[in-house]
Amino acid sequence: MKIKNAALLILAAAMMTPVLASCGETAGNTDTPDAKNPVQTDAVTEAETEELDSLAARKLISDNLGEFDFGGYEYRIVTTDDKSDTIVCEATTGDVIDDAVYARNLAVEERFNTKITCVVDKPYTEAIGFMTKSVSAGEDAFDITSAHVVGLGQVVPSGYFLNWYNIPHIDFTQPWWSESNINDLTYNGVCIAAVGDMAVSAMSAAYCVFYNKVLGANYDMPNMYEVVNQGKFTLDYLVELSKDIYVDMNQNGAVDNDDLFGYTSDCNSNMNTYLWAFNNPVFTKVGDKLEYVYKTDKMPDIVEKLANTFTMYEGIRTDTKYTGGSNGSAHGYSRDMFQKGLSVFANGYISMSLTHFRDMTDDFGILPYPKWDEAQESYYTMADGHHEALAVPKTASDLERIGVITEALCAESYKILMPAYYDVALKVKSARDEESIAMLDMIVNSRVFDFGYVYDGWGGASFFLQTLIQSKNANFESFYAKKEKSVLKYYTKVTDYFENYED
Repeated sequence: MKIKNAALLILAAAMMTPVLASCGETAGNTDTPDAKNPVQTDAVTEAETEELDSLAARKLISDNLGEFDFGGYEYRIVTTDDKSDTIVCEATTGDVIDDAVYARNLAVEERFNTKITCVVDKPYTEAIGFMTKSVSAGEDAFDITSAHVVGLGQVVPSGYFLNWYNIPHIDFTQPWWSESNINDLTYNGVCIAAVGDMAVSAMSAAYCVFYNKVLGANYDMPNMYEVVNQGKFTLDYLVELSKDIYVDMNQNGAVDNDDLFGYTSDCNSNMNTYLWAFNNPVFTKVGDKLEYVYKTDKMPDIVEKLANTFTMYEGIRTDTKYTGGSNGSAHGYSRDMFQKGLSVFANGYISMSLTHFRDMTDDFGILPYPKWDEAQESYYTMADGHHEALAVPKTASDLERIGVITEALCAESYKILMPAYYDVALKVKSARDEESIAMLDMIVNSRVFDFGYVYDGWGGASFFLQTLIQSKNANFESFYAKKEKSVLKYYTKVTDYFENYED
């Protein structure tokens, strides 16, 4: 298969081919895109390549950075303890991901005479605390953060970070940056938290639906990939397949976590994902303006349908108080049920196929989140709130250096790390069939990075869906009426910050 070979070649080339080091201090292209007039270059673009997943195609896309020598400078990153292994790896280990991280960093370090380091890799609350404290004190303590997106978004309006459009050499039109940076996360020409391929978790934490093909065959399921490709994979369709599948496996007469179900779901971000899967974002871009659009005519129906889905049927279960995951995680119910072969369908994020399902005996497939109805044009998903976003502190001392190294790290992640993770680790080692590979492509390409979620800060509306379902409350109108004033006040504070942003 061509896509697999390409990924292997990328990683092999990265590990075996010497990287050209910087040979001078001549500045490269110093033009940077702004929100309305992104820079156009003569480099081969992503759309112009015939095989986007091939080594040759990715290598042909120039980062336009030119030559710099940063004299051994330590480029300092603040991240979280669960993400540091995709930020820095000190040596090759034989693990595909570790070796790709090492190769990416080595390429940038040798090219620009710099050293990539983590100055903080602690739980996200401690990482956020370190950043806000050091910036408040006026300390030049780090160059960039790659941290928990909602935690980061919560403190952005307090003025700790810079506008990415003011960082030299950052080009959001390049394929290693999410299009959402321009389409969803830029407001009034300002983008503070950005999504780039340096932050692998923005891909690996994208939500999907896993499908046990052995159990599916036992229950005469249709070809689920055909259902998806025909645009028929809706929540109603998933309910119809799952609602009557229940087996009291331990024969104790009680419904518990040792029984078999048709569909299982956690009741945290797994549930919130339906908001975007049903194409009901919190904010959307209308021209150059961002508009709060959360309260649609469809929202009461969404809440009612989900409430009914997870309370009315014997074969569909969500455990709102589950703490039995391998690490006591409240996010581990559907993952663990699927891993044990006790759920035909289960939602989770795509990296679980690598971290938890690789050794499963049963073959499984990977599907997108279901649509609201067949009239909905596309499938959509979102990445869990623990995924990383990138931001630059206002105390940064050399913006050109930060821009060059950050752009290079994102570019080399696109060329080395993402193919290793996505094509090799997920597609070759974990996904069990060719059609699952196509589904993964569909899921990754359908991610939504909503301004209202990134800057929710647990003060907006992005988590209402899980709150309602957890409390078995299907009355959206009453619930929202009590929350609307505070929500609008909170989001007004956020948008005011962007409207009045000053460097």
